[in-house]
Amino acid sequence: MSSRYRDPLASSSTVNALTVRRIFWLPVWTSALLVLAVLIGMLLVSWRSLNRLQPIEAHLGHIERIETVALGMEQALLDGLQGATIPRARIQALRAEVERIAASEGALHPRTLPRLERIAARLGDPGASPRDMLVGALTGIRQVLDGERERQDQLLSQGNHDAWTEIRLAVLLLLAGPLLLVVSLVGVQRRVRQPLRALEELLVRLGDKDYRPVPETIIGDIDAVAQPAFRSYNELVSRLRELEAEHRDREQTLEQEVRHATEALLAQSRELGRAERLAAVGAVSAGLAHELRNPLAGIQIACSKLHRALGNSEHAARIKAVIDELKRINHLLTGQVDAARHSPEPLEVVSVDGLVAELLNLLRYQIPEGIGIDTHVPAQLRCLLPVAGLRQTLLNLVMNAVQAMPGQGRIRISAERDGGVLSVTVADTGPGFPQELLRAGIRPFATGRQGGTGLGLAMVRRFVRDHDGDLHLANQAPQGAVVTVRLPCPSAAPSGELPHA
Repeated sequence: MSSRYRDPLASSSTVNALTVRRIFWLPVWTSALLVLAVLIGMLLVSWRSLNRLQPIEAHLGHIERIETVALGMEQALLDGLQGATIPRARIQALRAEVERIAASEGALHPRTLPRLERIAARLGDPGASPRDMLVGALTGIRQVLDGERERQDQLLSQGNHDAWTEIRLAVLLLLAGPLLLVVSLVGVQRRVRQPLRALEELLVRLGDKDYRPVPETIIGDIDAVAQPAFRSYNELVSRLRELEAEHRDREQTLEQEVRHATEALLAQSRELGRAERLAAVGAVSAGLAHELRNPLAGIQIACSKLHRALGNSEHAARIKAVIDELKRINHLLTGQVDAARHSPEPLEVVSVDGLVAELLNLLRYQIPEGIGIDTHVPAQLRCLLPVAGLRQTLLNLVMNAVQAMPGQGRIRISAERDGGVLSVTVADTGPGFPQELLRAGIRPFATGRQGGTGLGLAMVRRFVRDHDGDLHLANQAPQGAVVTVRLPCPSAAPSGELPHA
């Protein structure tokens, strides 16, 4: 088959499967996208909160340093109020610390840096007293702390707002996700329920061998998602209808061939039976002719002597006429004996199991249903044998067994090869052979069955004897007859023909 061939049913089935898969995966993907969107939103909010809260750690250190400077200023101012002298070096140290705070990072309020610079400048004013410088610096420090705390409160408020936003998004995810999934599934169910029910009815109709397709007008009214399935169904029923028609045609052809073969076999069987009966009659006639020729020869010799003794008398002429008639009768009897002679059938390679199977296949219309046949023949059993003679022999034995069992019973055909001898056994569950037949042997026209001719076993015996074989009749327990035919079974040559001498 060419690799370019594409089955249209397979293609339609693939498209249909993809469409149905898309229907059922739609709510799943929708819910997944919703979950992904909410998670991305929560991630963005968390990232924003982290960015806002990250400067707070540095801011806390910044506030702590400012508060430390403020505490130093308050301590110096307290010492001055108690009458102690405030050294300029202490003021310069506080100024240097304020400048270092202003140079460091961590301020949140945008006016913190200018305020710290003004505080440092005020602490470095040479014309002001230390107490005035400290009071002004503390006032500026309080403004810086108030601004930083205000900005910190704003950041904390925004962080709190972002945290609540995350909680709302999580609640939305927990509530909207399953709800959207349920809504999507309900929508899909409503969308595909009717087409699925219609397909179920079509498949039930298909099981009843109703191969009517779905009209295209009806398919056009169905949901677009389900249309490929119905078109695939139409292609399926079309193909099944063609296969059913081919099956019916094949059955009719096979029945006709079997009928013709059976009729031919029956006709051949009748012809062979008639020929065998004629041959048996010929054999009897030949035997009778052979037995008659001996006394006729004696009579002819006696008449010849009497003719010589009578000389030329009138009685001698009459005796001469009798001698001529005796010669004519002897010539007729010799011709009868010669006519009974026949040439042997040529040997062929015979597959015994195939021959038995072919015979039983053609005999099944002649055998009643109540009679069963069992065969035990090796598959590779092959011999050089006369095909037609062996087939006719088996036919006679099987038909004798069938006729011996009125309506029901079993027949067993077995074969085996022992050395160079083929043994074929036909056994039945009928009444068996009459004791007279087993005791006296097979005789033509001698039968113990009503309506029998007595020639079947005689023809079998003649076939076996013509091919240097052996025929054995017996009864088996508890009942039934057994016929065993033994024939020489030379091996077949590799070419399938007779081996050379």
